[in-house]
Order: sequence, then structure tokens, then C-alpha cells
Amino acid sequence: EESRDMRLKLIAGNLVIVLLVGLGSYLVVRTQLRSELSRRLEDSIGDDSELFARSWRADGARLAEGVGNRATSNSVRNVFTALGESNHRRRAFEAAQDVSEWFKDPARGRGERPHIVAVIDETGRVIARDTDRNRMYGDPLLNSVPVLRRVLRRGASRYGVWAHEDKLLQVGVAAIRNDQGGVVGALLVGYDLSNGFAKQEASLIGHDLLFVMGERIYSTSTSVEIRDALQEALYSPPLDSGTLAALQGKPTLPWIMTLAGDEYVGITAALPMARGVEAAYVVLADHAKHTALAGVANMILWLTLLGIAGVAIYGYIIANSLMDPIEQMEDDILAVINGRGDVRLEVDTPELGGLSYRVNQLINLFTGVAEEDEEGRAVTSSGGWESVSASGSGAASGSIAPGPVKANDPEASALAAVPEGEYYAQLYKEYLAAKQAVGEDVSSIPEARFIERIKGNAVHLLKKHEAQMVRFKVETTGNQVNLKPVVIH
Repeated sequence: EESRDMRLKLIAGNLVIVLLVGLGSYLVVRTQLRSELSRRLEDSIGDDSELFARSWRADGARLAEGVGNRATSNSVRNVFTALGESNHRRRAFEAAQDVSEWFKDPARGRGERPHIVAVIDETGRVIARDTDRNRMYGDPLLNSVPVLRRVLRRGASRYGVWAHEDKLLQVGVAAIRNDQGGVVGALLVGYDLSNGFAKQEASLIGHDLLFVMGERIYSTSTSVEIRDALQEALYSPPLDSGTLAALQGKPTLPWIMTLAGDEYVGITAALPMARGVEAAYVVLADHAKHTALAGVANMILWLTLLGIAGVAIYGYIIANSLMDPIEQMEDDILAVINGRGDVRLEVDTPELGGLSYRVNQLINLFTGVAEEDEEGRAVTSSGGWESVSASGSGAASGSIAPGPVKANDPEASALAAVPEGEYYAQLYKEYLAAKQAVGEDVSSIPEARFIERIKGNAVHLLKKHEAQMVRFKVETTGNQVNLKPVVIH
């Protein structure tokens, strides 16, 4: 249970760090991107509104130019040379029909028939219009079409806006002159500001476009749901005052509004050349669409998940590489505590190899058995190195005899010849005598336990040196009593 908790701590700590760094980076980057993109959108929507205004003026100028071209045609001028009211009206109707067909050509107009073509006399009254010769006959237009008065007075071509029969029209008006150059009437061509026109202009500016007429939205490039939501918002606080000002000719600053659950940025302005008509337009930008670039921050989340997976796998491997040897060392130490004197710690990891070696030294110190190195030397309690050669001559002479003991060494042969039972009894007596000689208490060293540990150490050294037999002899150095192994090959 404890090792599992330790593994969890090693892995979970790193996972939490990666998660916090990843989420923090995601939130910071996403917030900064959205903030910058929102600022740019609010700064640019005014320019986009001006872009539409320029497009509107260009369309109006082209329309006025086309109407001026038709106003000089024979079919239109001949209207005013006809004799009699009947002929006058007939020619006016035919001229209006011809002009309507002329503008139907996509190269000259919007690719559709105008909503209205009217031939007007010098007093501003309708002589005839297209589609129906009797409809609008005699209707005065000077007050309802503000641009008409200037055309009749100055004899030029103009464009403007006309609210006619619940329709909002862009109109072009041109003077009709007689052979002497005098203004005898005017030709009017009007196009409806329809949803189709709004969508066409919206594609140009890259935002939605809506035309406002009086107290309602007249046409739109948006969905019906967005249109209805904006209809309510434009005439309710806090946008109502700005809408009223825009209808009077003063554009608003960019505003932000939630419509149908989504956030939009918009600006409201009066239609150019709409003097005398309450007509405005709204440029509407979907905030989410124009801040979608902030979505690249989501890549940080995916990279964070990838990092979490990598850290989890790597942490699991590292935790096991550390905890498995530690668990094995714990089991081995517990075995030694429980009386298994033959057990020694053996780990393959370089990280814990040094610790394992020092623990083995400590075990040997407490069990009275010297630890050997690869050259056949044993460490004493004082930390010095002595020969563990089976010849026994090294200790006497003070020299160190490297390598394994030869099989014909006299001391090795003598120890090998002693029967096992006699050998353990004799070794135990010599060990107790040496301990007592240096003044140590031997009451806590039972013979059975002593022999068990000696056998365990012998087995360990047999494996280590691949020997036939390992015997021990008692050696006293100063006040330290050691059991020196004699390896017999």
C-alpha cells in the first residue's frame, strides 16, 4: 500500500505540474488572442462601414449615369413631342418599358428589372411608369423624392433614396431635355434595397448588412432569427438613441450586443444621399467568427494531454525502476532482521547500488562477517582492508595476496579436512574466546543462530567466488574480532 502511494506521488506530482502549466498557458494565450482580435474588430468595423458607403456611392453614381444615358435616347425624348394626352401617355409608357428592359441587362444594371421606371413632367408629376400605364399617373413626386427637385432645377443626373409604397429604393434621376436644351421632364429608375442586394454588399465588406427604414429593419443579409433579435435591440436601450441619431445622419460608435445567444459587434450609420428619408444601415460582425483564430490555443490543450500521457508513462517507468529495488531491499532487510543471516541485498540499478553495498557492509559488521571485494579482501570495522587469502601467510606478513586461494594451500587444506560438525563447534568456541579476550559480552550470541549466519554467509560467498567450499577463521585486530573467510577452490 505504501509503495503504491509513493508511486502515485511520484507520478501525480509531475502530472499536476504539466496540467497547471498547460491550462495556464491555454488561458493566457486564448485570453490575449481574443482580446487582441476583439480590439481589431472594433477598430476595423468603422472602416468596413465606410467601405460600404463608398460602394453605395459608386453604385448610385453608375445608376445615375445609366439613367442619364437613357434620358437622352430618342424613345424618351419623343415622349414630349407627342400630340395629345393619349399619345403622350402611350409614348411615356413605352419609353419606361424600354428603359426597364435596357437596365435588365447585367452589364448595365444589377441583372434584374428595376422596381420602378417612371417618366416625369417638368412639374414633378408622373406621366407613366413601367408595368402599368395607369398606375401612379399624375402622382406628384417633388416632395417625396428630394433629389428630383434638384434635377429639374439644375438639369443634371443624381442618385438618392426614396421611400415609396412601403419600399426603400435606391433611385437614379436624370433630366430630359428638348432640342433647345431646356429641361422638359425627368426619368426616374429605382431599385429595391432587397435582401439579395444586402447579401451582395455583405459579401463585399465581409460582414452582415441590414437596411433600416424608420422604425423597422427593411432588409437583411442575416437569418430571420438574428434580424428579429436586432430589430428589438435597435429600438430598445441602450441602442435606441444611437439608432435615432443614425437615422438623422449621425453614425454611432461600434457597439456590442448579444443576439440569439451569440455576441455581435455592429455600427449604425445613415445611408449616403438619403436626405429627407429616414434610412440607415447596420454593419454587423459575428464576434465568434472574427475571433475564431483564438481557437488555435486549443492546440495547447491537446499538447497538454499529450504531455500528461507522456509524463504518466515515463513516471510509471521511473517510479517502478526506483520502487521495485527499494521494495526488494526492504524485503531483504526484513529477512535479515528475522534471522536470515545468509541474505544480502542485490540490486542491479546503479542509482541504488551504492546504498545496497553500504547496507551489506552494515549487515556484515553486525553479524561479524567481513565483506569481500573482487580481489579477495575483507573490510574490517575500522574501515581498513585485510587479505582474505586462504593461505594465512598474508596476515602474518602484512602483505595482500590478490586473487583466489590455490587449492593446495596448507591452511585451506587443513580447514577443508575438518568435519563440518566439528568445524562449526570449533569456530564458535574460538569466536567466543576471542570476544571474551577483548572484553565483550557473549551472552547474546547463541550457537544455533551463529552457525546459521555462518552457513548463510558461506553460501553467499560460494556463489560469489564459484568456489567448492568456504570456511571461516577467527582473527583479532586490536579490539576488533573478525571472521575472515577462506575460499577453497
